[in-house]
Amino acid sequence: MLRTVAGRLIATGRLGLLPAAFNPPTVAHVAIGDAAQARFALDQVAFVLCEAMPHKRIRRPGPETRLRWLSAIARGRPDRAVTSCGAGLMIDIVKAFRAELGPACELYVIAGRDAAERCAGWDYGDGMPFAEQLRQYRLLVASRDGDYRVPARHAGRILPFGIDAGYDVASSSAVRGAVRTGAPWGHIVPAPIRDAVGAAYGEIRT
Repeated sequence: MLRTVAGRLIATGRLGLLPAAFNPPTVAHVAIGDAAQARFALDQVAFVLCEAMPHKRIRRPGPETRLRWLSAIARGRPDRAVTSCGAGLMIDIVKAFRAELGPACELYVIAGRDAAERCAGWDYGDGMPFAEQLRQYRLLVASRDGDYRVPARHAGRILPFGIDAGYDVASSSAVRGAVRTGAPWGHIVPAPIRDAVGAAYGEIRT
């Protein structure tokens, strides 16, 4: 279920998991990881490509392409790793990492405000309630397009942090839309992957 394709996951310490579809990776993904690491003294941040997102379906570009992009972004940084996970829900991702790493790592999940609200409000059916899930990890929530209001019952388990408001518009959907319409988009994508992203989404458009 869990596959590491770049870097080496730490065996002990504070590990931040940044799960997303990365369709494509953006400067906001990088900024959120950097800000969370600095704010909460994380020893490593792992970009986690979710191959089965519960709220969206992605056919192209495929996961291997997106993993190559993430690997290029993480190259040269031992405090970064790139992984692929078959799960899409945060709790299932955490369980996959726990099974892989054992109990010595302290796990944190990093998310933007919108993703955190979606996770908190998700209908888990007969599964583990969200409040119980938070006993397995702490949720670090970036102030994307607004601040996250932490309910009193989740104090200490959901920890908000700030990033520059300029990243609010740096979304994957904004990149895809700009490529389709011919609007500027290079500033939204990390430099090491700009050419590859332009080629991939230009091909999809045609």
